[in-house]
This record gives sequence, C-alpha cells and structure tokens, in this order.
Amino acid sequence: MYDSLTRQSYKSYIFIPYNFGYHWILLILSVETGNLIVFDSMRNPYSAIQHIIDPLNRVWKKFVKNNKGRGQWRPELNVNMDYPCARQQQGTDWCGYYVCDYLHIMTPCRKATDEETRMSQMGDECYSTDRINAVCEQLAGFILYEILDPGGEFYHDGHIDRGLSSTS
Repeated sequence: MYDSLTRQSYKSYIFIPYNFGYHWILLILSVETGNLIVFDSMRNPYSAIQHIIDPLNRVWKKFVKNNKGRGQWRPELNVNMDYPCARQQQGTDWCGYYVCDYLHIMTPCRKATDEETRMSQMGDECYSTDRINAVCEQLAGFILYEILDPGGEFYHDGHIDRGLSSTS
C-alpha cells in the first residue's frame, strides 16, 4: 500500500474500489487534503470497514512522516462516511455497478467539471434498472475498447516484466 501511495502521490485523488464480504465500496483518497471519502451504497457502519481503514491510516502516517517538506498533509486520514451517494435497494447485489458508476462520475474524462458538481450527481436515491443497465453497457464498452483492444489505453499483452536483466 505504501509503495502504491508513494507512486501515486502526485495525483489529486486515488480511487480504491474495495470488496469485503461480497460487497463493493469505493474509497476516494484526496492526497492533497488527507480526506478519505467512503461511498457505500449499503451505509455500513465504520466498524464494518475498520479492517481497511486502520491499515490505510498506518500507511498514510508513514507517508506523511517520510515526505515532510513536500506538502502540508494532516497526520491522520479524515474519514467521511456520510457523503451522499446512491442507496442500494434491499435484496439486490448491485453494489459493484454503483462503484462503477461512482468511478464514471468522479472521473472527469477531460470535461471541465469540478468535484462538487460531479459528487452532487451521485444523489441519495436508489438506482433504477435502466441506470444499472446503462452502467453495464458503459463498463462492457470500456473493457472492449480500452482493455481488450490492442490499441486501448489499458491493453496488456500478457507479458509480465519482472525487471530481470537478460543474459544474451
């Protein structure tokens, strides 16, 4: 976790989709402010995700200690679990789709929208079946054109570079 945070420290936000107990949530870390926003469509209590928050806090403290002088970071993450986000209907397993939609909303895709505008689109309502289907279509399109297509931004040919020097 620490190495990942260090490599991504120049970014404004780090998105962390997280699955526990067959439930997906999205954690958004604001590197600049040390705020950690939790988007959980089931509104679980803090105790349900403490097992991921505690290690994130330890990593954050180490990051702040080892990067003094590079920023004005708070010593401990400020966890916000009350940010409005869509509610998952009881009896559904749509949490993964909600996380995909949150990611889609929060990623500006080169559009000039600010954080408040994007976050306000999440609302506090349940998603309709049509909206879930739209998220499925967007996700399938992303996978098809950006991951599976050799010209896609996230295409990977299966080769794993282990950093070993070749002996020729």
